[in-house]
Amino acid sequence: MNNTKIFINNLKNNSKTIGFKIKKDKIGNSKYLPSFSKEWINTVYSFDKNILSNIPTYTENINKILKSYFNLFIKDYKGIGIRKFILLKRRRNFLRRIFISNAEIKHTNDKIIITLYALNREKNILKRKYEKMNDKINKKLLKQFFFLYISNVNKIHTFLMFLREKYIFIPSVLNKKTYLKSKFEKLNKFQSLKHIYLKKIWSKIIYHYLNTHLMTLRKYNILYSLNQFKFNKLSLLSVLSTILKKILPKKIEYNIINLKYFTNSPDIFTNIIALKLKRKKIRRLKEMSRVLNRTKLPRVNTIQERTFVGKIFDSYKNKYKDLKIISNLKNVNINSLLTTAINDNDKYDISKNVYHAIKYKNIGGIRIEVKGRLTKRYRADRSVYSLRLQGGLKNIDSSFQKMNTVLWRGNTQSNTAYSISTSKRRIGAFAVKGWLGGK
Repeated sequence: MNNTKIFINNLKNNSKTIGFKIKKDKIGNSKYLPSFSKEWINTVYSFDKNILSNIPTYTENINKILKSYFNLFIKDYKGIGIRKFILLKRRRNFLRRIFISNAEIKHTNDKIIITLYALNREKNILKRKYEKMNDKINKKLLKQFFFLYISNVNKIHTFLMFLREKYIFIPSVLNKKTYLKSKFEKLNKFQSLKHIYLKKIWSKIIYHYLNTHLMTLRKYNILYSLNQFKFNKLSLLSVLSTILKKILPKKIEYNIINLKYFTNSPDIFTNIIALKLKRKKIRRLKEMSRVLNRTKLPRVNTIQERTFVGKIFDSYKNKYKDLKIISNLKNVNINSLLTTAINDNDKYDISKNVYHAIKYKNIGGIRIEVKGRLTKRYRADRSVYSLRLQGGLKNIDSSFQKMNTVLWRGNTQSNTAYSISTSKRRIGAFAVKGWLGGK
């Protein structure tokens, strides 16, 4: 008993609950923290060191499986109207296909979230070809046979039904019953002849244009449906997840982001340049400038943007310095609290405020480097180096506005995305590097 009494008396349990302090100073713009997936390709927390050591090989295998999955093609190529089989090696070098970026993988205890950026060029091309062929069939072929059909049917109709000099109803000469019977017989003859002629017209259309027009229309339809099945969870993505579960035995979720322009992802445009430089005619400067010309940079006054303004205060944080919602609800309604007001006259929703607070959503600049054996065949030249850039990759907040920003893994800037694509030709290997800056 004495020991327990000593223990209770000497126990120092002076823990107190300390509430949030009310900020008295004026609050400026806080440090912007981008997404963790932009810095690390894999995010995982595990006690087993063997899992952590195997993750680089897992990600490499997953990227290979994902790229081969989006290059899938129909095995029975003759059934859809393709005469020659296209090899997988050649199909990978096509530019009219689905391009994907490297996978950004987030590991949790029970599942894996895979984020992909996809550019579906094949979908738009197949849709355009299908509509073009459909218009050709409707406008040229069917209209031509339709006018032929109408003209001949009118001839049959006039021959059978509109011979008025023979079939004028006269009560003294022809009975009403016999007159109607003759009209009915002629109508049956007309229907049978019309049906036979319609069959003949359709047989001509199918016989003449089945191999050229209708088979190509069917081919585009099948390839388009295969393209859409690759993004469908119920059809082909479930098969992909069963393959990936052999590498990582967890539940897999996909977050596929469809891009409108290939310049929005450095993984995609470096891959496209590398595929173009593998061809016989090498025009590296032309291919690099094509990518730069297609990047849409926002029109901004650079002098006004780079001049130092001073400390910009956040009106929303200065208005509600006590960050406890309960204390703010005593005086303000929850709806008016979520509806912010920068000025007294300018009111807008919280969604717009959150969207405007996100940084690096506009492209600030692009930089492309190409280096390697890109000379003509059988020449003893060394590696060639080419550089093209547009805009700037500097972080304006840190370099001009003197604001605090985050650095990634040493000196890597938080507003840039980097990618490299390696490939080889007959005389040697080369690499394409790409940087994309946001602001």
